[in-house]
Order: sequence, then C-alpha cells, then structure tokens
Amino acid sequence: MRNPFFFVMCQPAVNGANGLSCTASCKCSGERNYRVGFIERNIMHPNKFVSIARRKIHLAAAFLLLSSWFAVGPAGAQTWKSHLSADEPEALYRHYCSSCHGAKGDGKGLGDFVLEPPPKNFTSKETRQELSRAHMIEVLNKGTRKKGKRTGMIAFKDNLSPQQIESVVDYVIVTFMDGKLAPKAQVHAGHDHSAETVKTVDYPYGLTPNASRGQSIYSASCQSCHGEKGDGRGSPAQMGSINPRSFRDADFVKSVSGFSLFSAVSRGPGHMPVGQQILPNQDIADVSEYVLRTYSKPRPPQP
Repeated sequence: MRNPFFFVMCQPAVNGANGLSCTASCKCSGERNYRVGFIERNIMHPNKFVSIARRKIHLAAAFLLLSSWFAVGPAGAQTWKSHLSADEPEALYRHYCSSCHGAKGDGKGLGDFVLEPPPKNFTSKETRQELSRAHMIEVLNKGTRKKGKRTGMIAFKDNLSPQQIESVVDYVIVTFMDGKLAPKAQVHAGHDHSAETVKTVDYPYGLTPNASRGQSIYSASCQSCHGEKGDGRGSPAQMGSINPRSFRDADFVKSVSGFSLFSAVSRGPGHMPVGQQILPNQDIADVSEYVLRTYSKPRPPQP
C-alpha cells in the first residue's frame, strides 16, 4: 500500500510527462520523513526548466504538508513536545530550523523554494544589524506575521521549552552570526510582540563565566600567540607568519562582547584552533571573560 504522505507529494507529477508517483516499491518510512533523494530521483527531466518546475512543485507540496502537520498536528492529537534536550543546541537547530534556514544558516533550506517572505539568512551583515537575541527568542515563541497574516515562521512556545528556545537561539548567534547582534532596544516594525520581557545575558547557553579560571586557560592555550599582554605579540616561534589578533585594538574593543568572543573561540576563524573541539563551553566562556575584562574592556577598580 502506497504511503499517503508520499502520494500527496508525488501527485502533481502523476499526469506530467514521465511523471512518477510513490509506489509500493518505495522504501520511505515515517509520515514526517521527507526524503529529498527519493523526490529528486523521480522528478528529473531532460528539459532543465521542466525539471526545476517539478522540483518546486514537489518541494512546495511537501513543505506545506509538513508545516501544517507540525503547526496543528493530526486531529484530536495533543500538542507535540520536543524530545531533545536544551543541552543539544545543534540537534535542536538541525531538527526544527535547518529545513527552512539551511544547514549553514544561510536561508537555503527547502523553505527557500516556497516561503514568502523567504527564510532569514543568519549569515548576512543585514541580519546582524536588525536582530537582537531578545527579538529572536520572541519570534520562536510567537511566530511572525506579515500584513496581519502568519508567515512560515510558526510559533514554538507550545512545543519547545523556554530553555530549548534560548539554547537554539544562542546556537544560531554563535555559529552563524559571529556573536554579533543589534541592541535589545532595536525596534522591529511589523511584528506583534515586544522583546522587553526577555532577560539580557552576556554569554550563551546560560553560562556564568569566571575570569579567574579563564586566566589559566589563556596562559596554556592562547598566550603563545596573542601574547602575555593580549597585544598579539606572542612567541615568534609559535606564531610563524601569522598575525594574531590584538585584543587592545581600538576597532576590536569597540565591537567586542562576551557573545562575539565566545563565538570566535568556539569556531576558530582563520588560524585559530576550533575551540569547541578541544574545550567545553564553560572553559570557552571563562577564557572569553578573562580576555574581555583584562585586555579589551577592563572593569574599573571597585571602591
């Protein structure tokens, strides 16, 4: 018996030239499991434009079906709850966000074919200038509207816990946005919510940094390149031909924050090692706080 889920997705191609629908030989499983490979294999056409049109039809049908399923669920069913932990931000993003926003956060997921407005590209400079962490959390809680109508960005407040929502937002900020965001007070016209109720935090994932612990991590892992004074003048033998960042540089000091430092240490841009592969998140937060408060933005002495 053919899977009704795939039958719906494949139906538009049934009457088309060379169109194929899901048959009893299909090995697909799970009503929510959208197998892109299967669809791609069964809608290709020698004519490039016909092939593209078919793919868009199938992807649109699949996406709309999935969206309606996750938004309202089957008749009579209770609201679904995520089985993932807030300590698994990457899994949360991959499970609930990547289908629209893409595996790389660039908005190139399946939703890019059919959604208007299109999914947000988290990697763009414009996005960093218009989104605050608080606003992103409110969007996940309540969804968004455009001209009074709901967009493809559905509300997740009944499906994800507050901790899960904050965790996946922090993952997006750290992984795709370089930890750089608009101020919390940024006004987002066209949205029916306010971000004023969201607590401001300096670091992701609910972490409380300790600069004293961070000092020993800096000495062991960072000082050889960035220098004892954080000026980028470390050991010539260790540095080689690279020019490590000076944490005292005026432009750097102007824009740096706990989030942006955490993001840089985690991802390891340029010649830096990828911190998340060798350090736990708490250590990354600790060394980021040490750098921030020792070299970039020292706190004034307490009276």
